[in-house]
Amino acid sequence: MKKILVINNDFDTMTLLKNWLEKKAYQVKFTGNSDDVFTIIKKFDPDLIFIDVTHSILISKLKLYLDKKFVPMLLMTGYTFREATLKLPVDDAIEKPFNLGLLEKKIETLLQKTG
Repeated sequence: MKKILVINNDFDTMTLLKNWLEKKAYQVKFTGNSDDVFTIIKKFDPDLIFIDVTHSILISKLKLYLDKKFVPMLLMTGYTFREATLKLPVDDAIEKPFNLGLLEKKIETLLQKTG
């Protein structure tokens, strides 16, 4: 079972995503607390990180922390894509509100890259 870590402060979004992702047979862990992210990664060992743009400062730190292990990052944003957002070192991005069919395809494509 593939594991997805979701980093987001919005409780409603997290609840909806958790229910939807678990129905798709993913093991899911959520946090809105940036301080807990590295401890969670060490224990949970996610296959994909789904991160909200409000936590974008973490992205480069996560890439360094993961070092040589490839863990794709999918950026979620309620903002329109801006040049600055697209320059973040993520593997893909999706705008809120989510088109669940598109989200599912993006997740599947990124997870295929992890083997």
